[in-house]
Amino acid sequence: MIVWCLCMLFSIHAFADGEEGAKVGDQSPDFEYEDKDGKIYSLKDFRGKYVLIDFWATYCAPCKKEIPYLEKIQEKFKKKNIFFVSIAIDLNKKEWIQFLEQNPLKGTQLVFDRKWLSFVHYYQVTTIPRYILLDKEGKVVHLDMPRPSNPEFEKILKSLKGL
Repeated sequence: MIVWCLCMLFSIHAFADGEEGAKVGDQSPDFEYEDKDGKIYSLKDFRGKYVLIDFWATYCAPCKKEIPYLEKIQEKFKKKNIFFVSIAIDLNKKEWIQFLEQNPLKGTQLVFDRKWLSFVHYYQVTTIPRYILLDKEGKVVHLDMPRPSNPEFEKILKSLKGL
């Protein structure tokens, strides 16, 4: 029920604004989300490297199922020219922090902030998990990557120039 409500919320706002969503080659809008320690990250902090954005939530069973696969890929690519940024759309920040304390995850872990809802709308995130790939300048390379459990996910990353 919660997932359905979130999906409806995102969908209604995204399409009610009359805005078109992102397209491959578009410059990504910026965001400011915080990690569990309160440090604020902006998309600008990751410029100069590829950025893989993972939209997920602690209550999402398919999201949690993908975590071990994503962790393995992050380990493989840790010395490469790519940042892995996970943005949790959890509405309860305390539950998200508890999850991270019990399950330390690789990559940059950020939590959704409603004031940056436009970022989620831009990408028309209506289902999770959702993986988006940006290039070194913050332009959209892939709007809907396969899940990390799909071998195609790693193939796409390996095909990136200058990785």
